[in-house]
Amino acid sequence: MTIEYASVLRELAQAQMKGRTLVGYASVFNYPIEAGTSTHPQTHFVKPGAFTRSLEKNPMPQVLLNHGQDPQVGMKPLGVPEVIKVDARGLYVEVPLDPTSYNEDIKISLGSGALRGMSIMFEAEQESYNDDRTERYIEQVRLHEFGPVTFPANEAATASLHSLSDFAPNDQAEASSDGGHSALYKASLSWTVKTREAYERYLEDLAEQERRMKGL
Repeated sequence: MTIEYASVLRELAQAQMKGRTLVGYASVFNYPIEAGTSTHPQTHFVKPGAFTRSLEKNPMPQVLLNHGQDPQVGMKPLGVPEVIKVDARGLYVEVPLDPTSYNEDIKISLGSGALRGMSIMFEAEQESYNDDRTERYIEQVRLHEFGPVTFPANEAATASLHSLSDFAPNDQAEASSDGGHSALYKASLSWTVKTREAYERYLEDLAEQERRMKGL
């Protein structure tokens, strides 16, 4: 399976800080993701229920900055999710940030807008396609981690400290009468793919970090 990343638009992620807690959506359902190539375009959709099995197996995925690849923070976790649940909109999370110096920097960067997105790292375990394979439906994923990112795959994907009401979606305005989607929907998520080797290095680094934390 292939490791994939999905970044969430600020208006959709509704990311903000409440005290020391990062709250918002790490992923949203049924928003079109423009993927594929110029000659073979494809639109991806994360379907409701996509996280159910993964959360049953691993209810506490890691929370990392820039998918653990930040040059200063590296693989250090930001905190343990206090709330991670699926609702009609997507994957909602609340993460109290640990009292560390790097999390203080993250709070400041969220406030200034330097951290502009929320992103998940996952593998698709179950998927389907429409007849001409121009649409891909992600039905079950293995969620590895999520967190804020500096450079979302989609430049429009941003995180902020504004109140949730500032970005409440107007679904009727966003969806056209023929069932199509607005530009906001089409810009909402963007995916990139990394190699199996990169993922294996990630797992090795994570295992080493866990061994050090346990003093083994």
